[in-house]
Formats: sequence, structure tokens, C-alpha cells
Amino acid sequence: MERKFGYRQLLLGVTLALAVTGCAKAKTPDSAANGSGSGTGPGAQTEAPSVKQLKVKTYYADDNLDKLIEREATVSIKDDADKYAAALNASKTPPEATLSSLSKGITYRTVKYDGGGVTLDISIADSGRLGAPGEDLLVQSIRKSLFQFSEVQSIEVLVDGKKTESLMGHVSLPHPMKR
Repeated sequence: MERKFGYRQLLLGVTLALAVTGCAKAKTPDSAANGSGSGTGPGAQTEAPSVKQLKVKTYYADDNLDKLIEREATVSIKDDADKYAAALNASKTPPEATLSSLSKGITYRTVKYDGGGVTLDISIADSGRLGAPGEDLLVQSIRKSLFQFSEVQSIEVLVDGKKTESLMGHVSLPHPMKR
């Protein structure tokens, strides 16, 4: 008699485990909305947005901040709107020890494309402040990074949300920069 009671408990435990497992595979609101929960079999999942690889030109300075050096980098983007920020951010990490990042200490707060123009809002940390030659190269690198995309006809650069005469006080900043 004691033995039958043990089998019943085991059978009840297995049944409960199967019931809980079945509930875990029920439709979620996401799967019901996109149809992945019906007719696709148990455990079907929604597809993650695809990530594209894009080759972009990136810009750095030589160690003396004398000239702008161009390199090519591959960036990952989810959609075309991400490519502008990806190109700018790719220049933060020099591919060679002999190159210097001009955007070290620069935060690209927003990068928005709208009808041929890109509005770029940046913040500059104290560590990102450069002298006149470095600031000039930074402005050149922003221009070249964004104008490599044929659809970009103008660039409006804001510092902490405001139009300024200069990024760091050395080089005039046109509003907007035009191709």
C-alpha cells in the first residue's frame, strides 16, 4: 500500500511538471501580434532585427596633430539612420598606435539626419579639449566623416544643444557646414 502512494506522488509530480512546461510555451503578446505563435510549432521565436556591416572612412591625426589620416573601418548598424553616428564613433579608437583620436573626450549626444542635413549635438569633456591645430583637424574629420555619405548636404554642429562660434574657441564653426 505504501508503494502505491509513492507511485501516485511521482505520477502527480510528472503531470504537474508537464503542465507547467506547457504553460511556459503559451503565446506571448509579441508572438500573437506577429503570428509567430500560430502554426509555427512550439518554441517559435520572433526574429531579431538584422545587423548590417558597413565600411566607412574614419579620420585620425598623426602623433604631432599635423595632418589628418584616413583609414577604413567596418561598423555594425541596425538601419541606415545609424550609419552617421557609427562613422563618427568609429574614429574614437585608432587602429594603429601611431594615430591619435581627435574625438577622445567627445560625446555624440545626438546625430540626426533630416532631408539632406545632419544635426550633430556634442559634448566636450576637459580631456577632449584641443589646441587650434587639433580643433581644426577635428572639424575636418567631422566634415569628412559625414560628407562621405552622398545624401548629406549640410552639417549643423551644436555644443550641448547650442550653436557656438567655435567648438573649443580656436576655429570658426560655420552654421551649417555645407558640402
